[in-house]
Amino acid sequence: MNRPVIIIGSGGHAAVIADALLSASETVIGFTDPDTSRHGTRICGLPVLGGDSALVSADPQKVFLANGIGGTGADATKGLRRNVQHRLESLGWTFTTVRHPSAVVSRFAHVDAGAQLLARVVVQPGARVGRGCIVNTGAIVEHDVVLGEFTHVSCGATLCGDVHVGESSHIGAGAVVRQGVRLGQDSVVGAGAVMLQSTAGGRIWVGVPARERKAQA
Repeated sequence: MNRPVIIIGSGGHAAVIADALLSASETVIGFTDPDTSRHGTRICGLPVLGGDSALVSADPQKVFLANGIGGTGADATKGLRRNVQHRLESLGWTFTTVRHPSAVVSRFAHVDAGAQLLARVVVQPGARVGRGCIVNTGAIVEHDVVLGEFTHVSCGATLCGDVHVGESSHIGAGAVVRQGVRLGQDSVVGAGAVMLQSTAGGRIWVGVPARERKAQA
């Protein structure tokens, strides 16, 4: 990578990103966060530098950013990770790919710039991991799986062969998606669910087998 990294955000996901980068012998300068109560604190031994103003003195041609905002389907923060990254990219910043040294990634897989592959992840041949995706601890992305941009595959989830997931989707911890299933944009598969059918986007699926969760009146 050959450039130091500043991590955007300073919560739990940001700490995991810092650890992955440090484990890969990358140089991490610190974190930014709009929450002033975090400024001056340390995470993983690294300082929270301030808000966006901390980027003013850095050169986008010499420093990379990493997205430390966790993916979530919660209404209050939905899209925050993507929107913050788009805003900073429009200002000339580049978001680096994060790959923990313990991740196993086939040389025949394709991982877009800015994706994040965390500890003990497996990505098999023919898989495509889109820009801004999180593939979290211990998740398995089998052969020919396609992950749309800014999709979050949570800890321990398994996507079987030839699954396609639309952008900005969330696959919960420990969920299983059967081979060949297609999930539309903004899909949510709940933790521990077993997804057996293809579906249009914008829906929430829970249970074994997974069934659509209807909005409460």
